Parts: sequence; structure tokens; C-alpha cells
Amino acid sequence: MRISVLGGEIGRRGLFGSLPKPAVALLGLSTAGAFILWLGVGGMSGAAAGFALLGLTYALVRPWSQRRSIAEQWMWAFRWRIRRRRGETQYTAPAQIREMEPDSWPLPLWDRPIPLGRVEPLDLAGTGWESMFILHHHNPGERAYLSVVMEVQGQASGLRTDRAYDSASIQYGVLLAQLGKAGSYIRGLQQLNRIVPHDPAPHRAFMSGRVSRRGGLEDIIASYEDLIDLTAVSAEQHRNYLIARIPLTGEFFEESQSYGEGVAGWAGLVHEELARMADLAVRAELTRPRVLGEQRTCAMLRSLQDPRWPIDQHEGVRWENCWQSYRTERDRQIVNDRWHTRTAVLPRAGIAPAKLGPRWLAPLLTAVNPSVIRTLSVRMEFIPDRIARARAVVDVAQDGASLQGADQKGQVGDGTDEVMLSASARRLHDLAPGSGHQGVDWSMAISVTASDPAELRRACMRVANEAAQSALTDLDWQDTQHDVAVLSTYPLARGMAVA
Repeated sequence: MRISVLGGEIGRRGLFGSLPKPAVALLGLSTAGAFILWLGVGGMSGAAAGFALLGLTYALVRPWSQRRSIAEQWMWAFRWRIRRRRGETQYTAPAQIREMEPDSWPLPLWDRPIPLGRVEPLDLAGTGWESMFILHHHNPGERAYLSVVMEVQGQASGLRTDRAYDSASIQYGVLLAQLGKAGSYIRGLQQLNRIVPHDPAPHRAFMSGRVSRRGGLEDIIASYEDLIDLTAVSAEQHRNYLIARIPLTGEFFEESQSYGEGVAGWAGLVHEELARMADLAVRAELTRPRVLGEQRTCAMLRSLQDPRWPIDQHEGVRWENCWQSYRTERDRQIVNDRWHTRTAVLPRAGIAPAKLGPRWLAPLLTAVNPSVIRTLSVRMEFIPDRIARARAVVDVAQDGASLQGADQKGQVGDGTDEVMLSASARRLHDLAPGSGHQGVDWSMAISVTASDPAELRRACMRVANEAAQSALTDLDWQDTQHDVAVLSTYPLARGMAVA
């Protein structure tokens, strides 16, 4: 059986270990302040004041037994208050604004949700690519990129051998490796799985409207009703999507000119890249790929926000009217005063460093019982093999030195150094020249939706229980940031920093 180890990166490397970069910068400033105190005050008093400043800063920025440090928690709370004061934690859809009296309008009014940033569809009218829907993202501080949504049929389930799953897993790895090569303009991929409880109403309507009128079928009808009752809590509808992320680089602009001028050339090159990705997806048993146009993409966005809207009810849905009204509480986002959503991300140490097979996420995807509305998003950013190999060499050297230094000092570790060295050594082995593998950075986010706060708490508990069965040992629920974090589970290729 084909297995892999996705965990193992359970800590940060380097001189400062688990401290994030802002904390290291703050420690550097406090070191400079301590030095100034020592020079300015002088003597033991200055030295004591400097050491006290350093100790206090270190105590504030180090995440002791918690996921976040004290300083980080203060910053999150401060940012929450600022965002609420500015009105950025709520959004009123234009359709609802038109129905309100001007005196009751919430101020300020936003054209789009603030966390969405600067993103709009490309105007492809008259270019020959009007059927495509390409989003142009150009937010300050990041490279502009294009994103396109492709729907696929998920891999078949049921009575399949391990060899069949292994084959599909290998082909999916080939898909990622091909997209990660230097000649590919798709530098990132988002895999989105939308799961909603199956509605048994159409089956009951069929039984009552047609079958029940026939005589002599009473036992069959009663048996079918029992079957519906038995499977209602666990039957689910799964929708699967791949979202391509294409950064606007100099190479992209140069190549797009062979397909046309301006956005017409962009769309032509994007179409070519999507055709290649669709072929690779079919080989990985992700069948029936189709690129979604504006109405189907926006209907999907609307359904992700408000599950009352069927995901295939797309007539008349546009980019301008797909965004739903919401307000944000500390522990959830409330859409249209009806649907409550919480979002969690998988932290660095949130996945167990264990050997995992191709179906390692199956409990989270299919075994949540009773079923809950949830979205699982995985973002992958491809790294050329030479860059990934150089990073792996540095990591192996650091991990080996750390482990050797601990042995020379006679220190008894908790196993972290061994696990880190094993992870980096595996990456270096997998990235060996001629292997055909590329590097990848990835992140995972999960959103859970329910119709009331109590049901939402129970749904999150059920999801967390099945996540633990999927080797996900820790989920970081984004309290005070749910309206921002939920965007990572939308088909926008968001959710992680680009390498």
C-alpha cells in the first residue's frame, strides 16, 4: 500500500525555534532598548532594567503552553475592536440595502466584503473567451494573480482495492508534479470539497406522487420509507472543485502575447493551461472536468455562504449579487441572520507525523455522523525542485546539527529533533534529481455551518472528532477572525502566504 508522511514539520527551525518573525523583530528592538538602558543608566541598575525588559518581552512573545503568545492574543483582541469600530465585521448586500429606509442604513456601506480585498472579473467581452470567468486579484503587498474554478467528479468510492486507490494517488501526485514544473504557469492549486446533508424530500415526493398510487406495493413503499429514515442522517452530497492560481509574472505577460493583446491573450493562455490541467485530472480519476462560467461560479459562492440556495441554481447569479449579508461575532459568522459558520485552520503542528495512506482524510470527508454542512479546502503552492531541494538540504543540516548537539550535551529530548530530522531527510530523498517530484507548501482550512449556535457547537465537535481520526490532531478555530478566515474556504485560491 502506498503511504506517505505529511506531518513531521512540528516546529520551526533556526536560532529562535518556534518564535514567529514579528516576535523575533520585537525581541531585537527590546535588545536594543536594553543596551540603551545599560549605557544610559549605567551600573547594576541599568543592567537590571535591561534584563527585566528582555525578560518581559520574551515572556510576552513566547507561546508557552498556548497556541498564541500573550502579545499575539492582545493584538488579535485589539484588531477585533478596531475592525468592529470601523464597521468592517459586517456587510449588507446591495439587494437588502434597497429594501431598507435610508435612515436605517448601517454605516459605512461596503460594495463588497472588506476581507475580499481587490478582486474583480476580467472583462472578456469581444475577445472570443466570453464563456470563461477569470478573477483578477491585485491586493497590496502580494503579487497579482488570476484564478479560475474547475469542477470535477470526485474519485469513485465503494468496493475498490487498495491498489486502485494507490493508482489514483500516484496519478494525483503526477498532476501536482506536472503543474509544479518550470514550464507551467499554474503555480498554485486549491482543492475544494463541499459537503452538505442530502435532502430526502425529492425521494419522498416521488413516492407519494407516483409510486404510492399503485396497488400492491405497500410493503415496498414502507421498506423504502424505512431506508430513507435510516440514511437521512448520514447521506451526503459531495461537490469537488479545483481552483487554478496563475500569478501575473513577466513570463506570463510575454507568453500571453502569442495568444492576443491584453486580456484576450491572458484568457487564451489561461485556457491552454486549464486544458492541460483537465487532462491530468482525468488521469487521476477526477472525471468530467468543466471550467465554470460566471453564473455557476457565483452560484457556488452564494451557496457556500447561504446553504438555502442550491449550488446548481445559477440563473441570474452574477458577481455583483452573489455576496450575502453577514455580521461577525467573536466565535462565529452569521449570514443572512440565519446561518452560523465557524472556520478552523490546520496549524503547523496540527497533523500527526504518522504514515498515511491515500484515504487518510476519509473519516473527515465521509464519516461525520450525523452529517453536517462543511467545506474542506487545501491550498498548495508549487516550488521548483531545485529550490525545494536547496531548502531540504539546509533543513537536514540544521536538524542533524541540533540532534548531534543535544547528544553531545547529554540532553534528553522529547523526540521532536528526531521527528524533524526524519521529515527533512524524507523530503530530501523524495526530491532527489531524476525523481520527477517538485516541492510544495500547503495549508488546510475547514468551515462548518449550522442553523443555530447550539447546533453549530455540536457540529464543530463532530467535525473535530472525525478530524482526530484523520491524523489532524489540532484545529485552530479563528475566533474574532471568522469573516476573514472563511475566505480561505471559498474558490479564491486564498489561505496561505506565497513562497
